[in-house]
Amino acid sequence: MTHLATTLPALLRFPGGAARQDSWGRLIKVTAGGARLCTGSRLTKGETVLVGFELGGESLLIPGRVHDAFPDDDGQTVAELRWSDMVERKRLARALLDVLARS
Repeated sequence: MTHLATTLPALLRFPGGAARQDSWGRLIKVTAGGARLCTGSRLTKGETVLVGFELGGESLLIPGRVHDAFPDDDGQTVAELRWSDMVERKRLARALLDVLARS
């Protein structure tokens, strides 16, 4: 599976009735199917979060479902996300291929 191991800043938005403020995190692994995210926000398994980030000149805002979340040694939350929007997943896959082809 094509993936990018990097640190990308990411804006986190919480849709619907979550009534939570936007937050920031960093993507430490990105694939067309999901990502690993580190953030100071508490995330729980099963919740949906909108993740905004830029990759290869593309601005993306992708809904993801938290597949797993756990605290790291620094008190941050590490979350495994699964992207849930097929159109955005395809855009992300193209951006990933473009970035990887240039490196």
